Amino acid sequence: MKKHTFYILLISAAIIFVMFRPFLPGRYDNLSIPLSFMTQIFSFSSLIFVPLGLIWLIRNKTTGIREVTQRRFLKTTLIIAGLVSLFVSIGALSQNHTSLAILFLATSFITLTRTFLKLKNERLKTEFLPLYLIIVPIVVAFARFGFIDNAVEMSRRIAIKNSETLIQSIENYYKTHKHYPISLQALHYDISPEVIGISQYFYEPNGNSYNVYFKQFSDELDADEIVMYNKLNEHYFTAHSQDILEYTGETLELRRGDRRRVQLSTPNWISINFE
Repeated sequence: MKKHTFYILLISAAIIFVMFRPFLPGRYDNLSIPLSFMTQIFSFSSLIFVPLGLIWLIRNKTTGIREVTQRRFLKTTLIIAGLVSLFVSIGALSQNHTSLAILFLATSFITLTRTFLKLKNERLKTEFLPLYLIIVPIVVAFARFGFIDNAVEMSRRIAIKNSETLIQSIENYYKTHKHYPISLQALHYDISPEVIGISQYFYEPNGNSYNVYFKQFSDELDADEIVMYNKLNEHYFTAHSQDILEYTGETLELRRGDRRRVQLSTPNWISINFE
């Protein structure tokens, strides 16, 4: 039992670590976001295992289960695992990581198919499997729903704090040249947000001021979040570049899609959410 308790905790901790990794300080990793997205999808979809595990555990403890019934429970578990794998791979696909989605789905179905075929030839040990089905999904879901907001807020604060050097450099450029840079587009971005899930800062002139912004991996999986600085509080952002080319004035303002704004505690910074 101690061994299985250790494995349950280890599996849960590994999933939770992958889920929260984009929000941790460190060097940018472009796989951290799709992997976190996939584990968050798992945290929702894997809860379907819990009632199955409870029924299985109760039957084991009360009346006992014949081997044929154990196999039926295991087959049901494998079928549900296939569905969960499909949902998780769709999460990777929605993040434009098609290769990762295909690799994960193929690996999952090969593993599940091999396990399914073993049921015909040998007896598999399933005594502690119901505990895995119950505890792992609950622990992962609890971590996701209980702490993801705090993790997003922490990563946002780190990136905002680390932008101070960039903003000061822009202001120093203005003091020297009497205007802000037209662009900071370059091969290398020398000032990093130092958050694993945030790639870089972006800069653009904006009237008499400028915008510094970054894309934040949000706790809302169906939304994109832009976190933006503007010293004059003249923030705006556009969902589609084609709208900028085709529209102007009030028409463009209506089509930007940047109306879901949240004022942040740091002065001149806001969060803009796009669904």
